[in-house]
Amino acid sequence: MTARFSLSRAAFTGLAAGAADPAVLRRLADAEHSKNILLLRAVVARATVLGHEGARAAAEGIGLLAALQRSAPAVVRQVAGYPLVGTWATATLLALGRGADALPGRPAALAAAAALLAGADLAVTFPAEAGAAALPGVGRALLPGLRAGEPVTLHGGAAPYLTVGGTRVPLPRRPRTDAGPWQAVRPIGTPPDGTDAHPAAAACQASEGRPAVGARPPGRVRPEPADAVWPALLVDDVDAWRFSEDIAPLDRLTPAALTDWAALITGARALLAGHHGAVARSLAAITKVVVPLSPPARGTRSATSRTAYGGIALSRPADTRSAAVTLAHEVQHAKLAALMDLFDLVRPGTGRTFHAAWRDDPRPAAALLQGAYAHMGVAGFWRVQGRRHPEDDLAHDEFARWRDAAAEAAAELLGSGTLTEAGAVFTRAMLGTLRAWQDEHLPARTAAHGRPSRRPPD
Repeated sequence: MTARFSLSRAAFTGLAAGAADPAVLRRLADAEHSKNILLLRAVVARATVLGHEGARAAAEGIGLLAALQRSAPAVVRQVAGYPLVGTWATATLLALGRGADALPGRPAALAAAAALLAGADLAVTFPAEAGAAALPGVGRALLPGLRAGEPVTLHGGAAPYLTVGGTRVPLPRRPRTDAGPWQAVRPIGTPPDGTDAHPAAAACQASEGRPAVGARPPGRVRPEPADAVWPALLVDDVDAWRFSEDIAPLDRLTPAALTDWAALITGARALLAGHHGAVARSLAAITKVVVPLSPPARGTRSATSRTAYGGIALSRPADTRSAAVTLAHEVQHAKLAALMDLFDLVRPGTGRTFHAAWRDDPRPAAALLQGAYAHMGVAGFWRVQGRRHPEDDLAHDEFARWRDAAAEAAAELLGSGTLTEAGAVFTRAMLGTLRAWQDEHLPARTAAHGRPSRRPPD
């Protein structure tokens, strides 16, 4: 379930320059999946050494996942590689190391989740969370009075159910639907076909303030094909380990709110599939789950986490185009986070900080590199939008602003002495793309060197 990973120089510099080779993206995803497996094993090992009362459940869960791997490998990969598993495992390792309260038995809940999704006729006992029997990535049964750590047993098969003490709790045969106390992690969206005829594409064009059209006038950019199979995304509004402590997730979405989110995200994916192929391929290979966030006092917020590869957290976007540029921004962070798990790009311990056009606070070198790469993705999005819609002044302005801001940050990093040799190779390739974009013609009215509009913190 684990392996050694590397990338060729061509693959490495291609990612830096903005390419999205499906084979390279799969390599990154495989590496991050392997990281999750190592984290799970580390939790078991640490809990066992400490004699933690949850160590046995954790070890049994890992053993059952390994057994299910033989009959249902795709399900086990889905469950063990679920983005929020990394969040929990990282936090649990840190808590165990500090001697703080920790619940390391969650691998048993992962095994129960895999058994449920696989339809396996098994009984799997796992520890409860406070008030809920939670199966990560699948859902939870709300059971008031349930104590954290109390044993719950999943009985899988054609008619699955849970037992807690003497109480039997039926589960839906389709575990991604709600029923009774069961709250599912729900899927949204259908695979877009990459054409303007797709209803979601039509909706997203309408939301940009222009009608959906079939034929494009001469000079418009032809759609870049996504070449990607688009799986349904999951919306997780139930997991207790939704990103980090400083992220404020929304409570459970009502059906109407979920429909609203689905329309926004599906429309954004259709826009990207039709016209932003590199972004679409990246999202298809990486993103598995969306975590809705509470809206900030002003504007919107979005985030990725190095411990939750494949997850994007965001507050409700204003429209589909806003959702699309947010996805383009966050998937860049995800790619670079995965790359930074494989390569040291920044020298440790320099202590230097930098100004970034998109932040008010000083940024360390690693954060500036992340921000520059993410805003190269933002600039690339607006570059395509401006070519599609030459009359769109906002697109031209945003392209010029974020292109120049990212280029300035990359150039400063290259001269700072904070990058490793690999980091310098990466940043030079990124800067090559940005400087090529600076040679492109823009309308004379474009405020090419205006101050970039503020985005939420990276």
